[in-house]
This record gives sequence, structure tokens and C-alpha cells, in this order.
Amino acid sequence: MTAEAAPTVAAILEDATRRLREAHVPDPRREAVALLAMALGTDRGGVAARKPDPVAARDAARFAELVASRALRKPLQHLVGRAEFRGLEFDVSPDVLIPRPETEDLVQAVLDAGLEDGARVADLGTGSGCIAVTLAVARPSWQLVAVDLSADALRVAARNATTHGVADRVRFVSRDFATFREDERGVYDAVVSNPPYVPEDEWQGLQPEVRDHEPRIALVPGSTGNEAYEAVVRAAIDMLRSGGLLALELGWKSEEAVRAIVAAEGFQQIATTPDLQGIPRVLTARR
Repeated sequence: MTAEAAPTVAAILEDATRRLREAHVPDPRREAVALLAMALGTDRGGVAARKPDPVAARDAARFAELVASRALRKPLQHLVGRAEFRGLEFDVSPDVLIPRPETEDLVQAVLDAGLEDGARVADLGTGSGCIAVTLAVARPSWQLVAVDLSADALRVAARNATTHGVADRVRFVSRDFATFREDERGVYDAVVSNPPYVPEDEWQGLQPEVRDHEPRIALVPGSTGNEAYEAVVRAAIDMLRSGGLLALELGWKSEEAVRAIVAAEGFQQIATTPDLQGIPRVLTARR
């Protein structure tokens, strides 16, 4: 008797793609390739180059575990432990919201706002730290304060600051983003936030990757979806110096309500910027 031949890269990739498609995972082929690259310790190009090659039993078993988890709709980013944001890689975990492409527009709005060298910027509800760390990388003279209520999230964010060499310019603070210290009154040049904005009645309809695996506290602020905006704006009006910038990410139907909240606190020069789908996604205003 001869031992059964090991399956090839191409064969297990096809089987995984089928399994993920049956589990209704979006873009199953691309996701299967990403998981196989992780199991083989290579990249997408390496998977393509090795299609005829047999797969060692240990690697095949690891790949099977990853595919099984993804078929249960665990996010790909949680399986690989990282996510890309504006060309940088960030550690992620179930303790933080996975960085979204829409939030890149929020970062760009702050970078385009003309803040001076040495600007002090507060990121309220920092999560993975993707906003604060990316701003610190892009503007080496800026000083960042990143606030989050979750100690677990702050640990992830601090690792990301260290990875990208900006730990000396990003200070992480554990507290509710609705509060501020008296010595922070009027000292910030910008306050930026991607707050929770999913209304309570929409949460159940989110994709399983989001609803079942990302922190609910980072998604749902309350029944209307506007509660966190109210808290952030109230804090920002006290934290910002005169003329300081407020920059907020918007939910898909948040613009009208958030404009009213911001205007009621006395902010001026209120403007919104659409995303690639034409949805108003970023709101900026001046104190």
C-alpha cells in the first residue's frame, strides 16, 4: 500500500472557496486565498505560485480551522489579527472596531484642515487607535491624546502606536469620551471622533461579522444612534480652543441630526463630505 497523496494548494483552495460560498461569506475566493496565505506563511502571490504543490498535513489542518471559523462568519481580520488602514497595518481583536475605509476619509479631513505644526489633537473613542496613530505618523510634530472607556481597546491601540513608532506622541487615556479634565479646557486644536452611531433597531440587521463579533459598545450608542454625537460635541466645545476643528464620521443617515446637534452648541463653518457612494460621511466644523 502507498500513502495517500497530499492535497495540492489548488485543491484545498477550491474546496475552501465552495465552503465559504455555501456559508454566504462575501467574496469567498478572495477570503479563501487570504486564509491559505496565512496558513502557509506566505502572501497571495505565494499562494498562486504554489497551486500545484502538495500541502503539508499540519498546514492543511491549520487552514481547515481557519476556514471553519470564517464559515461561522468570524471576521477575516480577527482570524489574521490585523487590518490595513491608509497603508498601515493595525492589530485588531474582538475588543475593538475593525478599521473601515470610510474612516480614512475622516483622517484625510483632519490632515487637510490646515492645522499648524505642534497641533494638539484629541481622538475620542479611539478603539484600535487607527485614527490617532495614523495622524501621528502623517504629522510628526502633532501631539495626540486618544480616549477610550475600554482598557482592552487601549491595550490594542497602544501596541499599534508602538508598532508604528509614535508611542511617544500618542497619550492613551481611559475614560468616557463624554468627559474631560478641567486642565484640558480650550487646549486642543482639533477633536476627532468616529463614535458609535448604529440605532438600536438597526443593530440586529447588521452582517454577522459585525453584529456577533465586534464590540456592541463601539457600534450602538442608544435608541436613536445620535446619543454619542451629543456627548462628543458637548465635550468638544469645552476642549477646543477658539477656531478649533471638530471632525466627525457620520452614519449613513446621520447628517441632518448631527448638523443640528453641532449647530446647537455654537459651532460654525459646518460642512459635510460624501464618501464614494455619495453618502455624507464626514462632518467638520469650527468652534
